[in-house]
Amino acid sequence: MAPGKDNLSESVSVLTQRQLNKFVREYNIPLDLDPILPSKDETIYPFRQGKFPLYTRVCNFANYRVPFSRFLKRVLQFFRVHISQVNPFGLSRVNHFEISCRAQDRRPDLNVFRYFYEFITAGDWYTFAHRKGIPPPSSDERSSLKNWKDNFFWLDDHCLPEDMRWRFKDQTMSFDLGEDFVFDQELARALIEHKSPIRPLHEHFLLLGRVCFRWSQGDRVWPVIRRERDRTIMSLLDALKVPSFDVFYFDFEDQGEDEVPLMKQVALSAQEIRPVVPQDVPEQVAAETTSSIPQGTRDQTVAETTSSLPTSSKGAVGSSGSQAGKKSILDDVDSDPEVRSLDEALQYRLSSASLKSKGVIC
Repeated sequence: MAPGKDNLSESVSVLTQRQLNKFVREYNIPLDLDPILPSKDETIYPFRQGKFPLYTRVCNFANYRVPFSRFLKRVLQFFRVHISQVNPFGLSRVNHFEISCRAQDRRPDLNVFRYFYEFITAGDWYTFAHRKGIPPPSSDERSSLKNWKDNFFWLDDHCLPEDMRWRFKDQTMSFDLGEDFVFDQELARALIEHKSPIRPLHEHFLLLGRVCFRWSQGDRVWPVIRRERDRTIMSLLDALKVPSFDVFYFDFEDQGEDEVPLMKQVALSAQEIRPVVPQDVPEQVAAETTSSIPQGTRDQTVAETTSSLPTSSKGAVGSSGSQAGKKSILDDVDSDPEVRSLDEALQYRLSSASLKSKGVIC
C-alpha cells in the first residue's frame, strides 16, 4: 500500500542502489555529500546523525538541485520547517516563484511570496497553498503525484543551514498577514500577468533561473533556449509560458574571456555547503576552511563579479537574448526583508478586509 498523508513515521524508502546511482548521476548530486540508501526499516524521522532524507521528487518534480538556493533557505527558515517536511507540491511553488522572479529580472521577495501563499499542514507534511481570493502567479499545476513519500535517500546535512530544525505539530501555524503588511505590488502584478505552468523544467531553465549551481558543460558555456522552428533565441520569461518543450532547441554559447564565468555568476544565489571539519582540527584552521560548492570562495566571487562586468551582450536580457538575466545576474545581494523571528511573525494577523484592500487585482 502506498504511504498516506498521516504516516510519515512509517514511510520507508523503496529505492534500489541502481536507481540511486542513476539519480545521483542524472541530477549531479555532489558525491562528497555521501548519498546513501536507507536501510529497509529506516523511516524519514528521526534522521541518521549528520544526515537528512532527500526525496527524489525534490529534484525531478520540484526543480531544486543540490546545493539549494538561498531563497529556499530563507522561506524554510521563516516558517521554521525542515525541507524534508515540505511536500513536493509546496517546494515546486517556492521554486516556480523564485524562477519567475528571476525571469522578471527581479530578486525573489519573501513578502511577495507570502502574499500569494499560505503555510498549511498536509497530513504529517506541510505545504504552501494559494491564498483564497488572490490571483495565483502560476497555472496548470498537477494535483497528484505518485510514489514520492517512499523514494528518498540519505544526504549529508552540510548542504542545509545549521539552524534548520524539525517542526512539531504543537508549534504555532500563525503566519498570517497583518494590517501593516507591506509587499512589492509591482512585482506581484508582473508575476500574475506573466504566470506560467508549474512543471518539471529542463536544466537550461534552472541555470538561467539561478536554482541550479552545478553545470556539466563547463564554466565558460552559457545555456541558450531557442525556438525550434527558426532557432530564435527566447528569453526565460517567454520560454516559461510555452506549454510544450517540443518547440524548444536547447543550445549553448561560449563566453568571452572578459566575461565572468557562468557558475561564478549564479553562485551568489546558492546556499553554501558547509565544510566537514574533523573534530581534532584547531579552531583557527576550522574557521579558515571554506566550502567547495559553489565553485570558488564567496569573497573571490564577489570581487571578480564586481570588477569584471561584461561590456557586451550576445543578446538582449529578458527579451530576446541568450544572456537572459545577465545584466542583473551579477547583482544578487539579497535585499529581501530579513527572516523574521517566530515571535515577530506572530505579530501579524490577517483580516479578510485588509487583505482585499491590498489586492493586486481588485
